[in-house]
Amino acid sequence: MYLKYKKNIAFISIICLASSVLLTWTLLRQNPKEIPTNRVLTQVTSTDKTADIVLDFYMKWLQAKESTSTDPYQLELHTSSILSPELRDTLSTLQSDFKNDIDPVLCQKATTSPLRLTARPIYTLAEKAQVLVLAKKLEAQAIVTLLKQNDGWYIDDISCSAGEFAPEREFSFEQDGYLLKKVPAPLDSNYWHLVFEQNGQTGNAVPLYFDPASVCTSLDTIQSTCDQNTFTDAQHVFVQGQMTETGVQLRTLKMLAN
Repeated sequence: MYLKYKKNIAFISIICLASSVLLTWTLLRQNPKEIPTNRVLTQVTSTDKTADIVLDFYMKWLQAKESTSTDPYQLELHTSSILSPELRDTLSTLQSDFKNDIDPVLCQKATTSPLRLTARPIYTLAEKAQVLVLAKKLEAQAIVTLLKQNDGWYIDDISCSAGEFAPEREFSFEQDGYLLKKVPAPLDSNYWHLVFEQNGQTGNAVPLYFDPASVCTSLDTIQSTCDQNTFTDAQHVFVQGQMTETGVQLRTLKMLAN
């Protein structure tokens, strides 16, 4: 009788142990995030100036690209924790493009390198900022979007301007948008700005610099030297010019119907 009782206890214990293992395995399947992986999703932020944050990442990328023994992907810079998880995923999918001669970060051919990189803030809001990165040699440009988290910033998106893989273009900046003079700080209200949308991102703004060679075309197609005193806020326009470190040196401006 005692042996039979011990056998029953042992049998029940085995059943309970098996049930516990089965339950644990089921819970892990239902909660895959609890399973350790090699993918690092830590989001790091920086309290440095937005242009400094961007330039620091870009200089590391450029140095790795110019190395004779490695490249940015081999050093896993595309998984840097200063980048958002979404941007890390995007750069990962573009690795094949990098191998096929297009650099998705520097916005130019992967086989060429700029002489010097500069970063200039486009705008800074409470929770969002954009920085323009210029490559001096090829006039390549990238618009880098940063987002605020607590007291720091992280890089959320990198957008290459259309046509930047063709340095022979006559204009390095061609964009339609709306004129705005009454701009909030830190934008300089002494200059007219073009406010535009790019790659689905609204709120981009860049100052326009006029000179005697700047030509404006009215709605009735009359061309003349640009007179900034005739402009009004929110006019719909199309501009062409050369992107510089501080803004667009305007060559042509065409009025469009609102």
